Amino acid sequence: MKKILFLILLSLSFSQTKKLALNSATLDELYDLPISPQLAELLYDYVVYQGPVTNIYDLMILPQMTSESLAILKEYTSTNEVKSVGANRFQEFSRKVESFTGTEGVNEGLVEMWLDRLAEPVNINEATYDDLIALQNVSPVDAVAVLRRIDEGSISYQRALRGALGLSYYGYRNMRDFFTYDTINSKKSNHFWYNTTYKTIPSTNSFDGDANASKEMTQNYRNHPGDVQHKLIFNYGDHWKFGALYHRHLGEENRTTKIGNWDIPEIKASVSMNDFEMGPVSVDRLILGNYSVTMGQGVVFESTDFFAPRRSGYGWSRRVVGAFPDVSRSFEYALNGLAIQSQIGKIQAIGFISRNNRDAVINKLDGSFSSLITMYPRSNFISYTDIIDTSGNTVTIIDHHNVKNRLEEVTYGTHLRLFQDHDFIIGFSAYESLYDRELNPQIQRTIIANANEWRFLQSIGNTADTEIAAMYASSGESPIWAKAKSFRRVYGMDFTKVISNIAFQGEIGVLDKDGDLTTSKNDPRAMVFSSYLQFNNLNFLVLYRDYDLGYDNPYQRSFSNYQRYKGTIFEDTFYLEVPEFGYLYSGSSQPQAERGVFLSSRYQFHRQAVLTTDFDTWTRVADNARYYRTVVRLQYRPTFNFRINIRQKWQQRGAHNSYDPSAFYSRESIVRAQLRLSRFDQVELIYMRANVDFTSRRRLSIDYESSGEELALVGNKNSPSHALGFRVLHNFRNDSKISFRTLVYDGFVWSFEETDFRIFDSLSDAMRWYVAYSSRIGQNWMLRIKWTNDQSTAITNYYYEGADVPVNQRVPWGNVMGINESGDLRVQIDYNL
Repeated sequence: MKKILFLILLSLSFSQTKKLALNSATLDELYDLPISPQLAELLYDYVVYQGPVTNIYDLMILPQMTSESLAILKEYTSTNEVKSVGANRFQEFSRKVESFTGTEGVNEGLVEMWLDRLAEPVNINEATYDDLIALQNVSPVDAVAVLRRIDEGSISYQRALRGALGLSYYGYRNMRDFFTYDTINSKKSNHFWYNTTYKTIPSTNSFDGDANASKEMTQNYRNHPGDVQHKLIFNYGDHWKFGALYHRHLGEENRTTKIGNWDIPEIKASVSMNDFEMGPVSVDRLILGNYSVTMGQGVVFESTDFFAPRRSGYGWSRRVVGAFPDVSRSFEYALNGLAIQSQIGKIQAIGFISRNNRDAVINKLDGSFSSLITMYPRSNFISYTDIIDTSGNTVTIIDHHNVKNRLEEVTYGTHLRLFQDHDFIIGFSAYESLYDRELNPQIQRTIIANANEWRFLQSIGNTADTEIAAMYASSGESPIWAKAKSFRRVYGMDFTKVISNIAFQGEIGVLDKDGDLTTSKNDPRAMVFSSYLQFNNLNFLVLYRDYDLGYDNPYQRSFSNYQRYKGTIFEDTFYLEVPEFGYLYSGSSQPQAERGVFLSSRYQFHRQAVLTTDFDTWTRVADNARYYRTVVRLQYRPTFNFRINIRQKWQQRGAHNSYDPSAFYSRESIVRAQLRLSRFDQVELIYMRANVDFTSRRRLSIDYESSGEELALVGNKNSPSHALGFRVLHNFRNDSKISFRTLVYDGFVWSFEETDFRIFDSLSDAMRWYVAYSSRIGQNWMLRIKWTNDQSTAITNYYYEGADVPVNQRVPWGNVMGINESGDLRVQIDYNL
């Protein structure tokens, strides 16, 4: 009876489901069919090695195929291949497009490439190494396997690609939608894509504590509440591409440029000519306007405003070498000028020159600058400076401290790569930045408030201040640019080598600190080396990095756990002259100086279970603090439509030093149970639990013997967090869906919400919910709306009068009532033609 009931439920779960394309189905998708696992595997192997199925009755040749099984396949599968192009492909891959267009951060610049490939797939037989490696979850081993397979003969259909020796299942799965297999390339059609997004979601990169914001910044949040983005891309024929972006962060004023009496919107724009020949030289891209450049593993050069922890370049954390048109949200490190990427024989060359304004902290005494600064939202602010006059009185002078576009930077560089066969690449890279002001970090005079200058390099809570003290300084001229008053030069080399199913990669960079390029003996360095082992059911990554304290390269984006200046006085905005200077840390995209080993593996030890582990142990160079971080993930699928995901994390700092003033130990557990229903509907339950122990951290407690005037040197704090919630996804039809999620939480919680990554915190019980709706409106339009609401129990915080009131008689002097409800909105519209 139970077996009959199970079969009935199984059939109901598949009823009304869109038919599965048999010739492009994955093994997991075949497992989900109401057939035996053994028959699913035989069917998968048949399609891979015998070619596409054109007649369903041809499958009767399979040993375990019965008339009943064939009837099931006829009901739930189709033998038609998807051959649509252009806008129709956006319809077919709407879920993938939704994921791409919701991406924000370091991978954002690659989204346009992925959309181009979906709209106009490239013939796999003409694909280059860079074409392949640009895709998510495609490793160097996969790319080399495909190139070697092409050398053996043309790949004429999708499953022939799967048969490439050494190509992993996940590499193939992420390639297949981006390529065609026609022997003759047809002329590309014109393609237009437009995206507009409006949201009131606050930036997670903002400085600590919005309550400490200046009056002008608070006013900006009130007058300009929305984050607005308009992006358009137009591909014309085979060679031309145009892109433009207007983006205003939450809390910013409208970005405009004054031209005569007109305020013109400040945009990023680029025009590129692609894939054309100049004699023996093949030009991949010639770009005028805004562009991005990435070299090697990001040690020497990568232009983005955003930091991404543990970005290895493998799996989903992509890094693609080359010059590309840039219509991403990056503005501080955006390049503007001319870039070219070309190839002659086995040598590829990238050259670029950029001239752009930068936001920078200007020193008040001599007009030099201390550092570049990346702000979200981007705003000018008012600083208050105390000056002692001749009579000994303190006079407060309001200095309108403008940081926007205060520095002009000219940056030029090159990257040369030699391809030896398919399996070995060696590259040489270098760049130089010239500035129209002297680079002279004046931390105590300019950035730290006068009353707190003594705390720099002295505070027990900021043991990494030596990283600030090692900031790069420069003064000098250049024959290339007459306005140059300082410079920064970085050079290095990188390599990639594939041996069978192992990939080796590495890069070393050198910062020319003394201006003498003939020797690098005393110059600070940074290096990353990794090896990646790949099997069909197992991969294993080992990565080592070692960054000198003085390697202050603002374009470095290589692997790291934390960004630069973490654990420094820049984190404590209440010590700085204005809290916005906290963006020197929170907006930094440079990795910190650290030395360590990272291990990562993924092992499918059973058809129903996948185990993923990450382990990292490293030392922060600034103060020799030792860390470790371990994350274990287990996905178990006991039945075809039910999944359980378990994530467990352990992390610790200062475990080997009992006197570490900032030691902590954290544990985090997340359990997700997901039930997949018919018509791709889903129900998900989620439970989170976390605990953080801080020890001997003076800022977390006060010394009552001093009536609360002094911070205590001892004590600990235990910070627990809990969350329980569920999510429901319902598809009305193939082109419309709605999802609802609610979460009851207490403490610090992070979560992925549709296409948003959110971090939120509450000192009391809180409830958070959102509703998201998406629908294709007609043939070319896509609409996405999301509303989020957060409610918490209001807390009244009391503060006391101070030392003149006896400790045992202290009474509340005032109170601050917390906000107990907030909401935010996200609206996104996509148009493609």
